[in-house]
Amino acid sequence: MKIKVLVVLMALVCVPLITDAKKREKKKKAGKTENVQTPKESAYDQLFKGKECTTVKGMITLHKVDGKLYFEFPLSLLGRDMLLGSTVSSISDNSNALVGQKNQTPLHVAFTMTDSMVYLREVTNPSRAQISSQSKDKHIEQAMEMGTRLPIMEGFAVKAYNADSTAVVFEATKFFVSDDSRMDPFDPYGKKVYYGQGTRRKRFQSELSYVGDIKAFSDNVSITSSLSYLQDIALHGMFVLVIDEPVTVGVNRSLVLLPEEPRMRPRLADPRIGYFVSGKEVITDDLDGVKDVYYINRWDLQPKDVEAYKRGELVEPVKPIVYYVDDAFPNEWKTAIHAGIRLWNKAFEKIGFKNAVQSYDFPKDDPEFDPDNIKYSCVRYCPVGMANAQGPSWVDPRNSEVVNASVLIYHDVIKLINNMRFVQTAQVDERVRTTKLPEDVLFESMRYIVAHEVGHTLGLMHNMAASASIPVESYRDAEFMEKYGTTPSIMDYARFNYIAQPEDKGVSLTPPELGVYDYYAIEWGYKPLLDARTPEEELPVLRKMISDKIGDPMFRYGKQQIGYGTFDPSSLTEDLSNDAVKAGEYGIKNLKYILKNLNHWMDSQDKDYTYRDNIYREICNQYSQYIYTALANVGGFYINEHFVGDPYKTYQVVPKEIQKRALRFAINELKNMEWLDCPEVVKNLEFDGSNARLLLKAFASSLVSTKRLALGVYRDPNGYSPQEYLDDLYNMIWASTLCGKNPTEAERILQTEVVNSLISGVNPAAGRKSMADMVLAKSRPAFGCACGGHQQLPDYQIREIMEKLPMRKAISMKATNFDQFSNLVERRQDLNDRLGYDFIQYVANISNDNNQHLLHQMILKIQNLMKVNKNNGSYETRGHYAYLLSQIEGFLKNK
Repeated sequence: MKIKVLVVLMALVCVPLITDAKKREKKKKAGKTENVQTPKESAYDQLFKGKECTTVKGMITLHKVDGKLYFEFPLSLLGRDMLLGSTVSSISDNSNALVGQKNQTPLHVAFTMTDSMVYLREVTNPSRAQISSQSKDKHIEQAMEMGTRLPIMEGFAVKAYNADSTAVVFEATKFFVSDDSRMDPFDPYGKKVYYGQGTRRKRFQSELSYVGDIKAFSDNVSITSSLSYLQDIALHGMFVLVIDEPVTVGVNRSLVLLPEEPRMRPRLADPRIGYFVSGKEVITDDLDGVKDVYYINRWDLQPKDVEAYKRGELVEPVKPIVYYVDDAFPNEWKTAIHAGIRLWNKAFEKIGFKNAVQSYDFPKDDPEFDPDNIKYSCVRYCPVGMANAQGPSWVDPRNSEVVNASVLIYHDVIKLINNMRFVQTAQVDERVRTTKLPEDVLFESMRYIVAHEVGHTLGLMHNMAASASIPVESYRDAEFMEKYGTTPSIMDYARFNYIAQPEDKGVSLTPPELGVYDYYAIEWGYKPLLDARTPEEELPVLRKMISDKIGDPMFRYGKQQIGYGTFDPSSLTEDLSNDAVKAGEYGIKNLKYILKNLNHWMDSQDKDYTYRDNIYREICNQYSQYIYTALANVGGFYINEHFVGDPYKTYQVVPKEIQKRALRFAINELKNMEWLDCPEVVKNLEFDGSNARLLLKAFASSLVSTKRLALGVYRDPNGYSPQEYLDDLYNMIWASTLCGKNPTEAERILQTEVVNSLISGVNPAAGRKSMADMVLAKSRPAFGCACGGHQQLPDYQIREIMEKLPMRKAISMKATNFDQFSNLVERRQDLNDRLGYDFIQYVANISNDNNQHLLHQMILKIQNLMKVNKNNGSYETRGHYAYLLSQIEGFLKNK
């Protein structure tokens, strides 16, 4: 009993103790709960919380927060190669730049990180040589590492890490909303700056510029910015045409991830075949000195089924070349555009590929498609009054693989087609005698232009020597023209058959779909050489392909020549055949026929003469081209890239008789071009004086230059010497005077221009040139033309433009520095007879042009002729001789 009572008492004592303990534990826990603090917001959260934020996720996560742009950049992408391209996506005036145009080469960049800064580094730059080492000397590698560090383009402060610390966040607004010359959207050769003749001064308006749309995908991101500027436009830097004009440009910046290692094996270039190239410098143990290495720009085409390919079966490529066609094109153009793109499949089928080149309209159901993203190659419509088309492409600088291409087709290319077809083929083809071309003519002409531009995007350069392989009479041979067309390569500027005569029925008038050179060039550049492991191991096969063809002129490659004047008359633009004189005679005969029938053909279609006014100017252009092409032979060289054993010489002076024949042709035309001012035609057109006289003066003023001839006779002592040339010139120009006849008006103009040019040549200060002459002599602006290049504006049109410009007197007052400018230009020129991949540049030839004494001798010769004849002939003749005599004697007295 006592034990039971004791247990009960103990229980009664323990219960309160247990209860108190539980209460104390609860209080302790409650106290702990009361003291817990809410975790601090991370720097990442603070950037975006409570703000208007648009986020897109992909290769890089992009955030647009209150108008600011943030990159959430994965650490795994640090050091990876990328391309940063800039594309015009919209603009307030497309004469400044075109929608779809990429006016700067994409930047090859990589992001790196040091401490709390992310740096955007430039991996390669076209202006900075890429240099690598194949040497076994480790010291060279160490030295190169120190001497070729990647320069920093931009720095970004790290604002935060993401939640799992796999990415850093930094603001990139300023970089994408700024006036960065490396991503300048303006076209330096656009219509607004007179196709490169004008100068633009722009001022960025940062307060009126902002970030637009952002997009992110698995291998690229795109940022659109709206950039505003004020611009001034000046012509030749001498007077202002536009002041404080506002321009707003929408630009799409695409950042595309490149493969960690280039997939395509590069192919070594050869200057005897025309490809765009990328150059590198290599330090090697096999050569004393740094070695220049060039690789062709090409797409990565590899057979999907290698074994089937080896068996000779047609196979599809792993990665076809795909072009997307703008849905903004006029409907009547689209079929021809797709056909022009796909034409190149014929060349790729010859080397075992099917469906290598594909084209599609802009997709409507692909959320990733963006024509402004450099991931997509597009053919764009440019609604601007320029007669042009372009075919640029961009490459992975590591291996010269083409990764993006654009074909830009300007609206007035249709006007160019109409003009060319009319002035070059209307003598034969009734279909083109119209203000609007029929469907079939439009199709074959537009297909050619698009195919030419696509050829550029495949890596092919212009081959201006192609048409020079065809004998002139073959252009009148229906069978030959059916097989070859106007040229062995559509990469030539051999447009349409201006040689065919009205009676030559059934003769093809157009370039081929693809020429024999085009098939050859694609085989050389794209045929997979599966047994080779390195670019060097490919060389024996590639060089044999060239050596097998090098004796055939149809496979000769001729570089494009740029600058005022040309050296190689067999590698010209806008010409046909191997005989410029005979071709010119046929062409001029056709122009006379067209001009004679112009009103008859057009009266019912061209009621207000607008079309005829344009076509008449094109006839003048075409005529001047025939004279210019012939004169290119005088002092000319045939120029080739030459390897040991090749049949072509590096250079060969044009034979003397060909030069003399060309001069006779040109002088005869200058004396007899009155037909160009056909009264029945010009009486209804814009009143602007005599085009024949304008052309005559333009050509006559350049006849006494002996620079090219001096270089020619220096290289070949048996060539056409300056003395012999000036003697021939004297006898041709003063032929009437020497025979006792009254010179015609054209001959008087020709004689006057030659005398003034002689005086200027002997003493430039005594024969100060007008601004029009300055532009004529040195600038020859490159006006846009179809097929990705430029057509030189005829001399008479340059003069005409300059004479019509406002403030012409003010310009001529500033011309006193012309000679100083001329010398600066000439001193930086030189003849370059070495292997090269660029254009043929103009050579001024200062070193061998020492012929002022010959010009002086000719002045004295003319003086004596004028003294003897000053009282002979008609009233006009005597006055003309007296004037020339006074000019000469005044010069001789004051020199």
